[in-house]
Amino acid sequence: MRTFLPLVLVLCLLSACGPEESPPAPTTGMALPPNYDYPADDTVQVVTWNLEHFVDAHDNPYIDVDRENQSAAMTGRVRRVARALRRLDADLVVLQEAESEAFLQQLSQDHLPELDYRFATSVESPTWYMNVVLLSRYPLGVVRNYADVVTPIVGQKAENGAPAAQSLTNHRLWTADVRVTPNRLWTVAGAHLKSGRSAEDRGWRIGQIRFLHADLARLLDDRPTAPILVAGDLNALADSPELRLLLNDPTRPVPDSLRDESNNRQVEFTDPMADRLTPTHPSDDPERQLDYLLPNTFLSERLIDGSARVARPLPTDSMAATSDHLPVTASFLRPSR
Repeated sequence: MRTFLPLVLVLCLLSACGPEESPPAPTTGMALPPNYDYPADDTVQVVTWNLEHFVDAHDNPYIDVDRENQSAAMTGRVRRVARALRRLDADLVVLQEAESEAFLQQLSQDHLPELDYRFATSVESPTWYMNVVLLSRYPLGVVRNYADVVTPIVGQKAENGAPAAQSLTNHRLWTADVRVTPNRLWTVAGAHLKSGRSAEDRGWRIGQIRFLHADLARLLDDRPTAPILVAGDLNALADSPELRLLLNDPTRPVPDSLRDESNNRQVEFTDPMADRLTPTHPSDDPERQLDYLLPNTFLSERLIDGSARVARPLPTDSMAATSDHLPVTASFLRPSR
């Protein structure tokens, strides 16, 4: 017995000092492009920006909206957007109110080849011209399409008296896995939630937020420590009930009537700019914050202190002529492997 106990202790110490077992790679089954090299930086910079009716010069015959045909109004805007993106120099760019992924890819190839936005994704409406597009220096994984999901308009009734619901704007809410290292995925939720301040508009956003929470909870069932980032124009004021619902911060409670009691595992997010006034709209004289980068608990640990801010990559008059929103940017430490 005396010789057995020391042996057990030695084996325990050796196993404790050995290398930690790596979690299963979420990238199983994926491959990298043969000629791809990861950026050398040890940080990942993210930008979200609403480009305000950013349309191309082509008439889409399936979209019968005057704004989509008014390419003359774009004079100078493509050049200014390119200049702003060059100055922001982000690794991941989430853009709202862009007509198409193809338009943004062409802009990148023609005006920003040095930024190397080799990867892009979106979920586009077949009948509307405002979409949310991701440009990325990092390879992408699975993109989840919510366009056809019907979500409730909380607290509202349809004309027939049934609970109101919609799927008109859910193409502007999607999630995309970003492969920040060969074996690590971050999940970005690109968002442009329903605009407006009415009770119906708020109920519309709350329905979208409830669904996003439920779907992200399913993601955490498979990847319990998954880093997640919500990026976009949320059309929710900084202390609004719907933003507090999205954050799910126990120190900022929301009325029980807004919660979805069927979802017992809601994700918690952090607003890194909550400690100061950071208005983003309108760009010429900002009065209210509508645009956010919200990391979940596991990603907020990688946020670089002081990096979350509202950016002005162009002079005030040029910003106002380019978009009615200011971009928001933040940087995160990138995993080593």
